[in-house]
Amino acid sequence: MSYRFYGVSIDEVDLDNFHDKLPASLALQIEMFLPPEGSFDSACLRRYLTILKRYEDEDENSHMTLANRLRVAFRDMQPATICGKFPTAELPLKRRLRCVAEYLIRSGEFSKLRDENGKLIKQKGALGKMVVTYKPELKLVESLRKQGILK
Repeated sequence: MSYRFYGVSIDEVDLDNFHDKLPASLALQIEMFLPPEGSFDSACLRRYLTILKRYEDEDENSHMTLANRLRVAFRDMQPATICGKFPTAELPLKRRLRCVAEYLIRSGEFSKLRDENGKLIKQKGALGKMVVTYKPELKLVESLRKQGILK
């Protein structure tokens, strides 16, 4: 279940009580759709919230940054490729994840797997191209613990 909808009864939400019934992040997200700027009435608001809840239930990481998605995917501390950890991801998302992985390398949470000669160890990716194998470092687990994502 989506953490933002935990304890929320969508049927009870309307234009007058949404601030009281919804978590602050949801209330802020829907304000622009409400009068006077937007055109939602209470029924539209409930439909939107239902769709949003369904989306968040289908993708358990939808609320996470890309960095945290990578951290969670590699929390098993096993070297792998981004293609291996995200086999159904679209190509643009995989490119963005590789950029984020470079950031995590600079922050000491990842490294690129190398052989004894210092040469990068690569594997075939989803499209048949050779891709880098990333190795999670201990700092990755510390980051997840600090954020409360990992107990």
